Amino acid sequence: MAQFNPLEIVKKLPRTNCGKCGYPSCLAFAMALMAGKVSPEKCPEARIELDFPKRPLEEDYHWRILEEIKREAAKLSWEELPERTGGRLTSEGLSLFYLDGEVLISEERAFRSDGVELDPRDQILLYNYLIRAQPDSLSGDFVGMESFPHSVSKVQTLRRYAEEKAIEAFSERLSPLKRALSFFRTQFPAECPAEVCAIIWILPKMPLRFHFFEAEPEEGLPAEAKILFDRKALSFLDLESLVFCAERLVERMIELSAEEN
Repeated sequence: MAQFNPLEIVKKLPRTNCGKCGYPSCLAFAMALMAGKVSPEKCPEARIELDFPKRPLEEDYHWRILEEIKREAAKLSWEELPERTGGRLTSEGLSLFYLDGEVLISEERAFRSDGVELDPRDQILLYNYLIRAQPDSLSGDFVGMESFPHSVSKVQTLRRYAEEKAIEAFSERLSPLKRALSFFRTQFPAECPAEVCAIIWILPKMPLRFHFFEAEPEEGLPAEAKILFDRKALSFLDLESLVFCAERLVERMIELSAEEN
């Protein structure tokens, strides 16, 4: 099947910017097609077959970023990666644990040890970890995202895509939450201000501290979740990747809790 870009799609449109499709221009309509937000039939004069490829523009973007970051990772001294990342070198590449599984990373690809292909966003995270990780020690001190510089927008993203999802999934469901946590490399601190406190290791040098507070209706307090990061987390990943770690963690926790039902 042929692959299109927006300009190629525009060539198959009337290029009159008539607005009949609901978009202000033919280019805007083409971009919406690429993102999978609209079907070709919305333009009465489009000359695009109905089997138009619908890989979302965002997904194409992730694959392009992945290829760029792999080229950067290929420049690394792979012999130094075990010390920097906490992984180990094998004949297939660098072996790391990631979330509740194991992954292998080579210059060409990153994949789960059971052979299952990883989402491009997970691969971007893993290669980014290889590039950014330093042979430093963690601080052991956990802080909120807001403690990092230039993090205002990331605090909001973390809240929306990780903490709020955890609240929705595990409010009044502490037992499934605890079972899901048992699948990860998890420590449960002795001192805990919440109903559940856990330090979950996403990668060998990337722990997240997760707090879950159950609702207290008599006090007018809703359920709450808070995700914290090691104070030196930026020595190993950038802000965007830190947020993605939290997002992926919560998604996997929800999946594991559902599998238990």
